[in-house]
Amino acid sequence: MSTSRRAAGLGLLVYGIGTPLAFTMIGSPGGTYRNEDVIAYVSSDSWATSFALAYLGAFAALGVLPFANRMRSELRSGGDVLWGAAVAAAAAGVVGWFLVGGVAVAFAEGGPALEAVPHPVVYMLTLTGNLVAVCASAFLMGIAALVLAARASLTMPLRVVTAVAGVCGLLAAFFFPLAVFWLWAIGFGVWVLATGARDARPVAAQPQPV
Repeated sequence: MSTSRRAAGLGLLVYGIGTPLAFTMIGSPGGTYRNEDVIAYVSSDSWATSFALAYLGAFAALGVLPFANRMRSELRSGGDVLWGAAVAAAAAGVVGWFLVGGVAVAFAEGGPALEAVPHPVVYMLTLTGNLVAVCASAFLMGIAALVLAARASLTMPLRVVTAVAGVCGLLAAFFFPLAVFWLWAIGFGVWVLATGARDARPVAAQPQPV
């Protein structure tokens, strides 16, 4: 089934906006260990928010599928690599977000028995979930971006930016390159959406020769 460029652009926008939004707002412990972060995340006050944001992240991860489905049809070659990387990225995102949200679910359903779980263990689980949901997904989409940079019909500036974003995606486990990668996902999604809207405009009827 073919996907329009507008749907492809919207899909990448959903991924590029929804993923960092969920990541920055969910508050799952990661980075430098802080005991107060763990306490806040597993407290009953944050359960509903954690559930909702984990679902947001999971749905956002699926946005790469319509994007890749369209883009692979526009490549000179490498479409299967692009599609495979995007499918893996979507799967990593969904699994990772359910792992992050699953920690909150466990504390909500486990009751007082979960109070005995050491906080460093909770931190280890949420950090691992963050890496899978955000970094593994970005790593795989970084591969997709590099395929686009090499094989898609892009202007030279857009090709260079896409290649840089691909490298930043590969280095996502270091976290600081993620901002560049997400900015590219948003910008590239807007570009695909805009060009799709332009291509979809009806063409004025030409006068027929008598």
